[in-house]
Amino acid sequence: MEFKPGDKVRYLNEKGGGIITGIISSTMVNVAIEEGFEVPVLIKDLILIEPQGAADRFFDRHVNVNLPKSEATPNQHNPGEPAQAGSNQPEDDNDDRISYLFRQSGARTVEGIYLAYAPHDQKWLISGNIDIYLVNNTRYDAVFSFSLMEDEKGYAGVDYDVIPPFSKMLIETIRREDIEGWSDGVVQVIFHKDEISPLLSPLHAAFKIKPVRFYKETSYQDFPLIGLKAVLINLGDLAGQVIVSSSESIDKSGVDPAAQQKIAAISPAAMIDLHKVAPREAEVDLHISTLRVDYSEMQSNEILNYQIDYFKRSLESAIAHNYTKVTFIHGIGNGVLKAAISAHIAEYENVMLQNAPFAKYGYGAIEAVITS
Repeated sequence: MEFKPGDKVRYLNEKGGGIITGIISSTMVNVAIEEGFEVPVLIKDLILIEPQGAADRFFDRHVNVNLPKSEATPNQHNPGEPAQAGSNQPEDDNDDRISYLFRQSGARTVEGIYLAYAPHDQKWLISGNIDIYLVNNTRYDAVFSFSLMEDEKGYAGVDYDVIPPFSKMLIETIRREDIEGWSDGVVQVIFHKDEISPLLSPLHAAFKIKPVRFYKETSYQDFPLIGLKAVLINLGDLAGQVIVSSSESIDKSGVDPAAQQKIAAISPAAMIDLHKVAPREAEVDLHISTLRVDYSEMQSNEILNYQIDYFKRSLESAIAHNYTKVTFIHGIGNGVLKAAISAHIAEYENVMLQNAPFAKYGYGAIEAVITS
């Protein structure tokens, strides 16, 4: 199917859509979503809304966008990277560190600021150089400062700049043996927008990663927004940022509930959110009967491997989404699952292990306490 600027489209496997503003290549186009922001989208993830059709009559996306006079040509800058056309393009055309994020069906990533450590070699993840990206997956310009701990004496500034909406910036390419010097730092961000919009409080996010994680393939997860596997740190969700305003309609906490609800609606749930029991706390039942309905067909070793894998993915999701405590219910059994959990948690410098309340769980659960 051929698309052209001005076509209304919707996403194939998720809610939402917009208007095509330009053609990037034979497989990708720019789509303007609500408020006029443009994102590159794979053509295979789009469905055309026929003019005057039923879907067109119910198209309720208010997209304010100026369409080009002629169809855009494929972008020749940074081949292989999705380039963005329109008003949101960086003013500094010479800054080749900036590239736009992929917008594709199923990329259920919460709006926010991310730090990603992506190996050059995506097949052999535990060897070779690493690219460090700061990812701005928000509708705001991110004015940032990036600092690293220097010999426990204090923080030294490494970089500062502005990252446009829905884009990433390459902070540095490092050798694998230098990873320890890049695993403890602070990122500060001010969210800026020219148009009338909620004013968000600045972000101050400290990060600390145990270097051993970079030598384990299980530490690297697919990050669809950049199209790479990476060690990923969620520095702050947009839904978690306080909205600053002088309006009397804002409650004592300074958060506008209506605006917070709207932001939360566009932030899909993470895996750990399925087990949320309190703000920033979760409870994960690892009994196989809870995790799988077809467990009766599984061998004992398959059950254990599945439980351990689910535990690891839950813990990584909790760390990435700023949870402070996760209770893992492992049951009594022969203690193998509990031992595997304890050994894995010991590899994290920012995660402490403690017994869960005996009155509630007996000997069948432990707690992972996550510090910033």
